[in-house]
Formats: sequence, structure tokens, C-alpha cells
Amino acid sequence: MNETITITHAGRHSVDVVPARGLRLADGNYPLFKPPAPESVASPDDCLAFLRDLHLSLIDVFDIAARRWLMRYFDAVIARADAARVELPVPGGLGAVANGHRAWCYGAYRPLIRAKLKHDGHVFEAGILFWLADGPLVAQLDADIDPRLLDYLTGVAAPHHPFVRRPLAGLLG
Repeated sequence: MNETITITHAGRHSVDVVPARGLRLADGNYPLFKPPAPESVASPDDCLAFLRDLHLSLIDVFDIAARRWLMRYFDAVIARADAARVELPVPGGLGAVANGHRAWCYGAYRPLIRAKLKHDGHVFEAGILFWLADGPLVAQLDADIDPRLLDYLTGVAAPHHPFVRRPLAGLLG
């Protein structure tokens, strides 16, 4: 049985994760007062811009290094999907949408801003932290983006939207 681990982030918010399953942008549960209007995040480019801006808003205004790193991260996630564009099927309903293949970016690992957790007897505190299948990864703001963060297409069967519930989600069998 996988034990749930709680990560606090962005002040008073928290998210539960489990070992062996990375936390991805599509997993939702964002620290929002109100979810975005569906039409404002319908296209992948609009949704990714919303997610980038949301995460930037959680970083202290004068933490320029963290802000730059986070912008580079989102750019790298998009570049990874663009590089694999030929191999990525465009999800249903996005065939006519420019850059519909970028919906696969929703499988990218989700940054947690001002995060803290206790795992395997260690306390992790970081300005930007990710939860990967093998545990926490602290963003090194003075280094290149860790290649593990850009391997997000591995193990993703199909992208789903971070703010729109999937059909039949929540139904019990």
C-alpha cells in the first residue's frame, strides 16, 4: 500500500502525493480563489500561459532567479513537446486548434512553489520543488533544468486538462 505524503506549498495550501507516481500539471488542485473560465484555458497555449502565470504569481516578486528558472522550465516543457510533435497524436477535439499537440505538456511535472515536506526522515524545503515517481526533486536555480523533468512524456498514456474534469470522472464502478 502506498502511503500518502502531504506537501505544503504556496503558503497555506497542500497537495497529497504517493510514492511511484509523479505530480503533473494535469493533476489539478491548484491554489486558486476561482477556477479559470473554460474558454480562457481551452487551447493548450492559453492553458500553459495561465499555468505559467499562476506559478509565477506564487513566487516572491523580487526572487528574480526563481522567476527566470520557472519561465525557462515552461519554455523547455513546450520545446520538448514541439520536438516530439510528429510522434504525438493530437488529442480529440484539438485537431483544428493551433499547437494542439501541446496538450501533452499537461503531463509535465508540476512545480510546487515555497514547498515543504517530510519524506524518508528528511525535511525538504525549497523555493521550487517537484514530486517525481522516485521522490522529491529540488530545482537548482543556478543550474540547467534537470533532464528528468523533461522526460515527462514517458509513462503518460494520454493528456488530460488540468481544469476540466474528464468524462465519467468520479463515477464509482
